[in-house]
Amino acid sequence: MIDGRHGSAGAPGALGGMGGHSGPPISSDEAALEAAAQARVTLILGTSDTGKTSLAARLAGALAARGERVAVVDADVGQSEIGPPTTVGLGQVTSALARLADAEVLALEFVGDTSPVRYIRETAEATGRLVRRALSGGFQRVLVDTGGLVEGPLGLALKRAKIRAVDPDLVLVLQRRDESEPIARALESAGARPRVVRLAPSPAVLRRTATRRREHRERILREYLARAAIIELDVARVPLKDRRGAVVADVDAGRLLGVLGSAGETLGIARVRAWKPEEGRVVVETPVAADRIAMLVAGRATWAG
Repeated sequence: MIDGRHGSAGAPGALGGMGGHSGPPISSDEAALEAAAQARVTLILGTSDTGKTSLAARLAGALAARGERVAVVDADVGQSEIGPPTTVGLGQVTSALARLADAEVLALEFVGDTSPVRYIRETAEATGRLVRRALSGGFQRVLVDTGGLVEGPLGLALKRAKIRAVDPDLVLVLQRRDESEPIARALESAGARPRVVRLAPSPAVLRRTATRRREHRERILREYLARAAIIELDVARVPLKDRRGAVVADVDAGRLLGVLGSAGETLGIARVRAWKPEEGRVVVETPVAADRIAMLVAGRATWAG
C-alpha cells in the first residue's frame, strides 16, 4: 500500500530500483501511482490506444485525493482532452476525474495542427513551457500526456524532443510488446534520470481506427465551438499572421486560428467563416470575446464542420 510519503524522483518504488530498470511490463495502477508519487514531473508515452490518457486521469485524481496540487499537460494535439485540438493544454486536477477533459483549463499553447510531425519543435517547446508554468505555479505533481506516435524516425524525433523539453523525473511507458523500446532503452542508457517504468495496457482498452480518432477530434471541436459567437474583425486592429510572424494575405474558410491576447498568450482558437480582403476584415467563430483578441495566428489545420 502507498503510505503517502514522497521521496526523491530516483527513490526505489514498487516498480523496481533506482535508474529505472523495471523489468517486464506490469499492469498495476497502484504501482504506477507509487512511482508517480515520487516524481515531480511524470511523462506518459506509448503508441495509440494503450490507455495513456485514461492512466493520466486516474493518476491525477488519485494524487489529488492525497492532498497533492496536481497539474496535467495534454500534449496530444490531435486527440486533445484539455483544450481544443491544435493546442497543448495545461489543466488543474483537484478531485477524481471521469475523463481528463474534466480538468480545469489553466492555459493553452496554439501549435496550429492536429498532427505534431509538422511542428515537432513547436509542440515540444509548448509542452515544456506549460510544464515550467505548472512548476513555477507551485504544483507538486505534473503529469504529461503525449500522443501515440512513437515508432519510426518521426515518432522517435517527436518523443525525444518532448522529453528534452519536459525534463521528466519519471517516464511511464505503456506498450503491448516492445514498440516503445527504442525510446525506453535510450533513456535508460542516459543515466539515473529519468526513471523508466514499463506498464502493460489494460485489457479493457479499445483500439480505435483512424476514422474513430477523426470523429473524436471533430466532436471535441463541435463541443468547443458550440459556445462560439460569429464576429468580424478588422485585421488592421487585430492582425492575422502565420506562425513565423508574417502577415497572412489570404485565408480559406474553415482554417483554424490561434486566438492570442495582448500579452501574446493563447486564449483559445477560432475558425474562419469568411475572408474579406477588399475590406481588410475576417469573419471568425470563437468563444473568445472580441475585446480580448489582440492577434490571430493561422495554423495548417482546417475543419469544415
